[in-house]
Amino acid sequence: MVLEGLGKPPGCKLIRLRADIEAGIIRAIRIRGDFFASPEEGFDKVEQQLVGRSLPELAAAFDDMLQEAGVEVFGISGEGVASVLGAALTGSGPREGT
Repeated sequence: MVLEGLGKPPGCKLIRLRADIEAGIIRAIRIRGDFFASPEEGFDKVEQQLVGRSLPELAAAFDDMLQEAGVEVFGISGEGVASVLGAALTGSGPREGT
């Protein structure tokens, strides 16, 4: 199932994401928004490393991977990403199924 989420969780800037979820596992994810990440290439790699993760581990995995990769972010957090994805999954945010 392909989900699209859009939101501004507490402590975060606007987050837009598109994720392909199958049986609670992330098959693909793209995270964009008004936040900043440096270096951007590192953020893209972390985004790719989220593939294969389960939804319950998303928030912690995202934060841990950013730290391990030395990526500084402003206006986004693992909890914020998980919140936007959770809202899309439950239908309380913009969603598109494909």
